[in-house]
Amino acid sequence: MKELYTMRFTALRLMRAWIVLLILFGVPLVLVTIFSIILGDVEEAGTMLRDEINVMMVLAFQLFGGSVVMNYINDDFFTKRRYRIQLLPLNTSVYGFTIMLVGTLYSIILGAILASYTALLWDVDWGNIAWSIFIIALMATLSSIVCLIFTFSVKKFNIAERLSEVYGIGAILLAGLIFPMPDHAVINWVNDYLNPITLSYDAIDAYRNTNLGDAWMNAGLLGGLIVITFITMLLIGRRRMP
Repeated sequence: MKELYTMRFTALRLMRAWIVLLILFGVPLVLVTIFSIILGDVEEAGTMLRDEINVMMVLAFQLFGGSVVMNYINDDFFTKRRYRIQLLPLNTSVYGFTIMLVGTLYSIILGAILASYTALLWDVDWGNIAWSIFIIALMATLSSIVCLIFTFSVKKFNIAERLSEVYGIGAILLAGLIFPMPDHAVINWVNDYLNPITLSYDAIDAYRNTNLGDAWMNAGLLGGLIVITFITMLLIGRRRMP
């Protein structure tokens, strides 16, 4: 399929987006380094704070990885550039999926590099690194789909961008990463079944503690969210894609 050849050029465009690279890779790289130095070998309730904070930090930045996909979809399909794309002998829907695929892979690679960096240089315990990268991949996929739903749902792109920020920051707040959340049934239910960052952390932590049943259950919940949001994205996207 000729659309697959466009993946090479999409990847080259992503590599030139040095500001995105700085935000999604450089910022967490600096933060995990600082936290690793500050926390050292401090433990709380038998858990190394360095491990907990760094794993959460890498996962949290995956929430914003979908911004890459939504920006390129907007540029190619909802700006003046769309007339040039429509003139090309391409299936535009398949071309849109290739952008989503490359953007998601880009986010997964950045997450995998960060996880490997913290494991090798700061001895952060990720448990099984392959399993952790698999969970990062699920988070990256979900983030891309959610951001595309925002892109297709509203006409003004800046509103879609703000909604994606609400999604990321809201998940971080509900997970209690900035300040402790109240022990409320609704908040606990959201964190147990919907919040991608708590589901991902619990999946990695359960695998680390050899509780494979809980690990797969949380990974399955992430997979279920991906299926539901993907169907939603298709239904909404069919009305907006040119």
